[in-house]
This record gives sequence, structure tokens and C-alpha cells, in this order.
Amino acid sequence: MKGKVLILLPVHNRKEITRNFMSSLLQQDYPHYHLVLIDDGSTDGTAEMVTSLLPAATIITGNGNWWWGGSLQQGYQWVMKNSAHPDDVVLILNDDVEFGTDYLRKGVEFVMQYPDTLLVSQAWSKQTGVLLDAGVHINWKKMSFTNVTGKEDINCLSTRGLFMKAPAFKSAGGFRPHLLPHYLSDYEFTIRAGRKGFTLLTDPGIRLVMNEATTGIHTLKKLSVSKFIKHLFSLRSSGNPWYFSIFLIMVCPPLWLPLNLARIWGGSLKKLLTRNR
Repeated sequence: MKGKVLILLPVHNRKEITRNFMSSLLQQDYPHYHLVLIDDGSTDGTAEMVTSLLPAATIITGNGNWWWGGSLQQGYQWVMKNSAHPDDVVLILNDDVEFGTDYLRKGVEFVMQYPDTLLVSQAWSKQTGVLLDAGVHINWKKMSFTNVTGKEDINCLSTRGLFMKAPAFKSAGGFRPHLLPHYLSDYEFTIRAGRKGFTLLTDPGIRLVMNEATTGIHTLKKLSVSKFIKHLFSLRSSGNPWYFSIFLIMVCPPLWLPLNLARIWGGSLKKLLTRNR
């Protein structure tokens, strides 16, 4: 192999978390990688810390408004301009993960053997040791999102530890940050890639450990009406009905779209009415 692993790492003001990530990266037994740090307006010295540990890293600097989807679109544009070798591999990672010394090597070996795949790492909880993510199966009729256990077909992936050949990444077509700036941007991207003919896979040998304490807003209990609405429509809210609706319009089969939109907004109303129970 003559290509490199191009690691896209969005960060924002989590210097010590990112430092812990760098500890895993610098211990890899596979040396052919290049880190692209997408620093969305950090003010805590994250980028300087990374370059002190890895001077060859590329730093892309934002103003704090890119969020996840926008940061990955910046990474996509960088890959489009700078990756010319057909054996380059793109790896998207979160900074709140840890992984073993053979992580890059195993991921590269897999996608080199299966070049038309998107491979998501199996993510295990740092706090509980439970398997949290190994791919997702979406049932549009029920609008259920089920973590795959081996029996269901994967039709959706997160971008947490996502390996793919660079030509596959380019072909998928980038991200849509103006429509999905943060949550669900990864799901839309991988669903679109799957519909273009790429296979969505996971493998138990390619794994990482994630810190559950660093995620966004997932509960809205015991809030006043005004605070509930503010948090519900925050970009940090995984259940934001506005962006969930956009996601559905982009990817949901037309047969189930009206029902699923009603489910989203009806569910948000139910949460509002039962928030203090």
C-alpha cells in the first residue's frame, strides 16, 4: 500500500480529551497516517497541543459555528483537494475515544480487502463496558433505530470510527451542514452512501472505547416550558424536531414520511406535556 490513512478529527475546546485521544494515536503500530485536525474555534489551546505532539498534522481552523456536519464538510473538501492516491483511506473519528495499538492497521486491512465498504468501528462504553454502537438498522415503517446485534441488516452508520477508501468518501458526496449542522449529519451521509451502492459494515475486531460523559443533550426532564423549548431546539439536542424533520425529508421513503413527521412533532409535544413527571 502506498496511500495513507487520512484521519479527520473535529474538535472544539476539549483540550484534555483530545490529548487523551492523541495518546492512543501516537501508539499506533501502523505509521502511515496523516491527522487533519478540524478545530472549530477552540480557545483552549487544543490545536497548539496537537501540533506540539504531532508537528506534521494539518490544522483547519473554524470560527465555532461549523459544528459536526460543517467540520466534516471542511474535512471532505480537504480530502478532495489533497488525496490523489487511490489507496488512501479516510478515517473519521471523535476525540472522546480510545483504541488499541493495532486499530489503524486492522481498519486499513479491512477496507483494502473490501474497497466498496464503509466500515464503522464497534464502540464500547468506557463507563460500563457495554457495546453501544456496531451499526444501526432503521425500520422506516415503525421509525425505529435499532443497534445492530448481528441479525439485522445495517442501513445506517455513525461516523465514530468510520473507515472507507478515499474514492468511496469522495463518491458519497460530502455533508450537508446547512441542512444538518450537527446530529443526524452522519446518518444522512451513510444512508446516502449505502443507496449509492456502498456496503455498510462493522467488524468485531475493529473496536474503540467511547466516553459517554461527553455527549450532548439527551434528556429534557424537570424543565420550565421556556427552558424545555430552548433545549429541545438547541443544536446540542439529539431530539431536535426541526433537524429530525429535515433528516426525514432527505432520507425517509415517501410512503412513510407523513406518518414519521407526525411522530416526531407529536413526540415532542408529549415530552413537553410530561416533562415534570
